[in-house]
Order: sequence, then structure tokens, then C-alpha cells
Amino acid sequence: MIQINNVDTKDQDKIRFVCISDTHGKTNFEIPDGDVLIHAGDMSRKNTILEYEETFRWLSSLPHKLKLITAGNHDHFLDSIFPFDTQRAQLLGMMVEYDLVYLEHECYQLPAELGSFKLFVSPYSPIHLGGAFMLEDMSHVWDSIPNGIDILVTHTPPYGMNDKIVRGRHVGCSYLKEKIDQVRPRVSVCGHIHEAQGYMVHEGVVYINACLSDHRYRAVNKPITFDL
Repeated sequence: MIQINNVDTKDQDKIRFVCISDTHGKTNFEIPDGDVLIHAGDMSRKNTILEYEETFRWLSSLPHKLKLITAGNHDHFLDSIFPFDTQRAQLLGMMVEYDLVYLEHECYQLPAELGSFKLFVSPYSPIHLGGAFMLEDMSHVWDSIPNGIDILVTHTPPYGMNDKIVRGRHVGCSYLKEKIDQVRPRVSVCGHIHEAQGYMVHEGVVYINACLSDHRYRAVNKPITFDL
């Protein structure tokens, strides 16, 4: 059984994952200890180098053995379709310097001492409010997700899973939900929809929306952890 937000000492044979997203340039969050930190995108709000550097420095200071990061729709400097090659190269270099693992629509396997779990991590989202890593056609983007994934990390939520906006509409990606139904990861982590922060279990999959900012960009939400 996957334990969510377990406040007790974890079992010795478990790996604790700490999930955050949508920090938007803020660093005044209380982050629980764990083994692996996952940031599901939107590190910036105004897309300035200073925002990124302050975020990288803060993430680097946290005690987790491994920090995995992807981008989101606010992180324009990291999206290669925009003419920010110099800034992108600078940010990629900074993440290496701060010992942060940046992943952009790719698989990643944890080392044996962290459970050898297999992840797929992606910054993409359907067009909603516009921005970076947003595609008009999402029908084939998830074809890259292979079978055998333990943890799926996407900036967008899958449709119907922690994706309801204030006006009551679901804005997650239906194609992503179809792919999840096929590959059956144990955990799906997302961000993007601030007001839908939380977790749920549906048909054996744990769905986590890890937004730390609320829909007014206030830094009020808490990270979500799971033990695997």
C-alpha cells in the first residue's frame, strides 16, 4: 500500500517522495524531509533569471538525496520553441551547478539505493491560458510514455483527476488520462491547476496535484509525500 502524507518515520525499505509544483518564484515553503524531491513545473512566475536562480539555490539547500525538476507553462526560458537560447543554456548550466536533475519529456530511472523506480517526466500541457510547453494537439505527445513506469510526472493533470478550476470546469488532458489507463503507473504527479491541489486514488492509481500556490498565487499549500 502506498502511504500518503505519512508523518511517522517511514519503513526502512521504503523511499519517501516529496512532491511540489507551481512555486512561482517563491521559496518560503516548509518542505518535509524525504529521499526524492519532485518539482512538477512552474518554477517562475515572471520568467526572470533571478527567480530561477533563487529557486535553484533554495532547492539545492534542501536535504533530499535527489531533486528532480521539470518545467511548466510559466517557464518560457526553458522551452526551446522560444528565442531564448542564451537564457536556456544559462539555466541548464545553473541546474547542473546546483545538483538538480532537469527532465524534459523523458524517462529516468532512480539508482538502486533509491529503489530503482522508473519515471517519465514531462512539462507539456494542453493550451489553457497559453505559455511555454503548451500544445494545440496533445493527441500523440504521450506516445513516448512506455510501459513499466512506476511514477509519472507531468505539469498538466490528466482529465478528471485534480484538474477542476474555480469555475467548475475540468481542464486536464484527456489524452494523458487515456495513456495512464493503458500504462498504469503506480503514482501520477502533476501541478498546473492551483485550486485543484490535493490527492485521490482512482482504480489503483494515486493521483497527486502538488501545487504549492493557490489560485491567487499565494504560497499557502503544503507538499504532498508518498512512500513507495
